[in-house]
Amino acid sequence: MKELIVVMGISGCGKSTIGSGLAKRLEIPFLDADDFHPTENIKKMSRGQALTDDDRWPWLGAIAQFVLDSHRQQMVLACSALKESYRDYLGQRLQLKLIYLKLDRVEAVARLKARKNHFMPVSLIDSQLATLEPPVDALIIGASEAVEEIVKVAVNHFRDTE
Repeated sequence: MKELIVVMGISGCGKSTIGSGLAKRLEIPFLDADDFHPTENIKKMSRGQALTDDDRWPWLGAIAQFVLDSHRQQMVLACSALKESYRDYLGQRLQLKLIYLKLDRVEAVARLKARKNHFMPVSLIDSQLATLEPPVDALIIGASEAVEEIVKVAVNHFRDTE
C-alpha cells in the first residue's frame, strides 16, 4: 500500500513549508492539497465561504487518485485534513502517517494577515477551528516552533517508526 505522510492543520499553520521541507529531507515528492481544489472551491473560499463536505469529497478523491496513479510509493502531502472522516477516507486507500501542526487562533490570524496572494481569507479561520477534529494518532507539533526544528522532529520520528 502506498504511504502518504500528511502534514495537517488549519490554514496558516505552515503545512506547505513543513511538508516541502520534510519531503526534501526524505527525498520523496511533495504535494500541496491546494493544487487539487477545483476552481469553484477556490472561488468559494476567496468569497469567504467555508467549504462543505460535498465540496471536499471530490477534492480528497482527486488527491487519493493522484497518489494511487503515481509510480512513487511514498509522498508528503500538505492538507488541512480537518475531520477524522477525511483522514479515514484517505486512509482506506493509502497508508497514512499524520503530522498535526497545532496553531492557536491568534497566531493563525496574524499569519494569514501577513500572507500575500493566497485565496484563504482570515475570516475562514473560525470555521476551520470549528470543523477541526484533532487527530489522536498523529505526531503533534506546535506550529510556532522553528521550521527546521519541526522538520527535524518529523524526520526523526519517521525514522524511528520504520
